[in-house]
Amino acid sequence: MPFIGDYFPIWNELGEPERRRLEQNAVYRSVPCGTALSEGEDDCVGLIVVHAGRLRACILSDEGREITLYRLFEGDVCLFSASCILTDLQVDIRIEAEVDTSFWVIPAGVYQALAAESVKLSGFTSSLMATRFSEVMWRMDQILFQRF
Repeated sequence: MPFIGDYFPIWNELGEPERRRLEQNAVYRSVPCGTALSEGEDDCVGLIVVHAGRLRACILSDEGREITLYRLFEGDVCLFSASCILTDLQVDIRIEAEVDTSFWVIPAGVYQALAAESVKLSGFTSSLMATRFSEVMWRMDQILFQRF
């Protein structure tokens, strides 16, 4: 089985107790293409670290239209699948496998507790949030203001 530390970007910056807790609590999963991992804000799966495959984050309208916000590839981390740990942030993002995908899930409660204790993990979370927000804003600019 692959090792999560090889795919978690700040693994070597964490202390041994933090790495041990992440490793002990991370659950390795594989899903076929088309599987929904998260259906929105009421579905707090946990932090996802992609081992292989591709995930897609999208939003759905009440009429059934959808917009892809970003994609996640090998080594990427999905924070919005653990949106319940992000206070004052309400997101309704669907995460689904675009191809057969394998990944780790770090339960939301475990990650939240670790981030509260670790400056490195907290900083990583903030940086990841800023990166995803930038991607989403770029996509919105393309959809709303650029000619097709």
